[in-house]
Amino acid sequence: MSRALRGLVVGAAAAALVVGGAASPASAKTRSFEDARGDAQAALDITRVKVTNKKRAVVVRVTVPGLQRSKLGFVGVAIRTKAKGRPEYSALKMHWDAVGWMPLMLSDDTGEDVPCKGDRIRFGQRTITVRVPQRCLGDNVKAVRVGAAIAARDWLEHEETEPEPGPDAWGDAYPKITGDGLSPWVRYR
Repeated sequence: MSRALRGLVVGAAAAALVVGGAASPASAKTRSFEDARGDAQAALDITRVKVTNKKRAVVVRVTVPGLQRSKLGFVGVAIRTKAKGRPEYSALKMHWDAVGWMPLMLSDDTGEDVPCKGDRIRFGQRTITVRVPQRCLGDNVKAVRVGAAIAARDWLEHEETEPEPGPDAWGDAYPKITGDGLSPWVRYR
């Protein structure tokens, strides 16, 4: 799992303790990336990540063919922009047994909350879609790189910081469960 996604998990644990060419202007630049099958439980096994870097928002669609929302406890997306300093943002949604699903939280690479109206997450039958407005990403007009991670509801109970890839893994991430890295760059619009 990339350093940014690992940071999401650590941040979520801390929160738990507290409570390619140019596109026309009208179109968005979109890229899809495949992820290995069978490296997590079927309900959590990411097989594809589609990134659309539109004029108004970055949209990340994570495909999980065997998705079972009742098993999800954590969804995180890291977005790095190509702006000066390569700022990185994290969108995070968690489920707590006593509370249910918390609102989507957006933070910057310093861990500070980023107030953002219009950010959202949607659960489909086989997909999880996270939308973050460009204005919340420092008015991004450049390429982005992303990473995505999901984990089971009992992810805090596991002592390992990263799940071992395999059919019983309690979580999955793109580009991979272990190691650093994000997707290749996805151009703006």
